Amino acid sequence: MDSNTLVPELDAENTGELKYSRTIADLPGPKGQPFIGNLMQLTGRQLHLTLTQWIGEFGPIFRVTAFGSPMVIVSDRTVVNHLLRERPEAFRRSRNLKAVMNELKIGGVFTAESEDWRKQRKLVMGGLNAEVVRNFFPTMVFMTDRMLQRWKTAVVAGKPVNLRRDLKALALDIIVGIAMGHDIDAVNDDDSRLQRNIDNLFQRLGNRTTALFDYWRYFKLPVDHAADKSAAEVEQAVEEFIKNTRERLKQEAHLQRKPANMLEAMIVASENPESDFTDQELISNAILSVIGGEDTTSNSIAWMINLLAQNPAAAAALTAEVDAVLGDAPLAHEWEMMKQFPYLEAVHNESQRLRSVAPFIGLASNADCVVAETFIPKDTAVFVATTGEGLDEAQFPNPELFQPERWIFEQKPQRDDDPTRKLFPFGGGARLCPGRFLALTEIKVVVSMLMRHFELELDPKAPPVEQVMNFFVGPSAVPVRLKLRA
Repeated sequence: MDSNTLVPELDAENTGELKYSRTIADLPGPKGQPFIGNLMQLTGRQLHLTLTQWIGEFGPIFRVTAFGSPMVIVSDRTVVNHLLRERPEAFRRSRNLKAVMNELKIGGVFTAESEDWRKQRKLVMGGLNAEVVRNFFPTMVFMTDRMLQRWKTAVVAGKPVNLRRDLKALALDIIVGIAMGHDIDAVNDDDSRLQRNIDNLFQRLGNRTTALFDYWRYFKLPVDHAADKSAAEVEQAVEEFIKNTRERLKQEAHLQRKPANMLEAMIVASENPESDFTDQELISNAILSVIGGEDTTSNSIAWMINLLAQNPAAAAALTAEVDAVLGDAPLAHEWEMMKQFPYLEAVHNESQRLRSVAPFIGLASNADCVVAETFIPKDTAVFVATTGEGLDEAQFPNPELFQPERWIFEQKPQRDDDPTRKLFPFGGGARLCPGRFLALTEIKVVVSMLMRHFELELDPKAPPVEQVMNFFVGPSAVPVRLKLRA
């Protein structure tokens, strides 16, 4: 495949006619069934694994069909990078994804397009930029220490630690803290209704985006009524955050000029008649920040813990780095420490290569275009692999092995050899994940705390950990025991 032929490609005389050497029908792809095509293979919680397997079989660009409608899957890193950078002008979110998310009251900047997206993106990015994260850093350290004390207490008492649950609770505390300015202490609330509702929404989101038929639009099962209730309760909780924040803004006038968090910034904007920022956009983005910030980061850390427990040498190397950086400190309590964890960053990169929490991004073409010499008609679904060529033997020798050392270099590698340019864990282009900086900071603080105080022991009786897609991909369990270090 000639990955230099990207989107769009016009003829040399600039006549407006697209140049291409093939159509979607010319692409390879898995054999389907009459009429329905590959539909039965494109459902369920293991869809991402099916697509990954097909990448190995059919190469960096192939096609699948459902009821005669073609979909194109792309994994070539050069093409993926270009497609992501072409958003939102050339590509948009798929209509089905937007509809499903909006039905569950999850929208905001994630599903917005064109001018609506630009308006909302500016505020959301401003609420999660480096300065805001740095100002929030002491609170993040406090919340992480609260988790540390919970884990220590449990281990000393001989009680099991539910890492999967606790990591979600801590991520929820942190995102609500930085985005909403509230400390809900979900870590110590073993019956957090907000956390249960978010988990329920992700279950429905995962099921509906891979469903054969959108039955819930015609009749609803008990699980759908439960999802509607969860969506309403999450919205109610966020509206309460908004109400409290508005009261604080009235009492502390200086916050009108310099908001301290994302919610304050959005409220100030929504009350400015010239901003054209509506109350509904305010609510939608507040809900999105809470839901998105909880699942992605907690799943990333959970995968790191599973992989480290399975690879003691890597765990020992990370522990040595953490000890060297922290010295006598129990936590990474100084902002400057965030730049001193190259091996921890390597562990995260290698975890994302093997266990990406968002392995595919669904797009739809806004106009006729050409992708890798292939003519793509308007409104065609295109799925890009954020893992790029991460499982390609030619790019990553022994790709099935967990080797953080792949990401450690004495000198910065050349562009084509740089592994960080071969993966897209946070997307790319203008629609790069706005929570990227927050997530990376949180991962460093939490994982360094974990390795500083505990040894990781795999539960030998636990069943194999599966990759489960509830919109984002997380582990079915974290069967790892914590043992206090001497």
